[in-house]
Amino acid sequence: MGIGYRELLLLLVMIAFMVLIIAGIVWLIGSVSKSSKVAPRSASGRLSELESLRKANQITAAEYERQRAAIVSSV
Repeated sequence: MGIGYRELLLLLVMIAFMVLIIAGIVWLIGSVSKSSKVAPRSASGRLSELESLRKANQITAAEYERQRAAIVSSV
């Protein structure tokens, strides 16, 4: 009692589908991890945003100075 032609063909098709599904999952994971990377903002951009927050009174003067010093020291 051996494996017939139809059973062998069905087995090969099932294996091919499983390989395609696994390859699709790997591709999706890779594309998600690449697209989630955010380009770092420049120091001048961060300082401009910080200045606009201070002018809009969304942060205190002390917070502005603390964050500004941190940005400047990171350059």
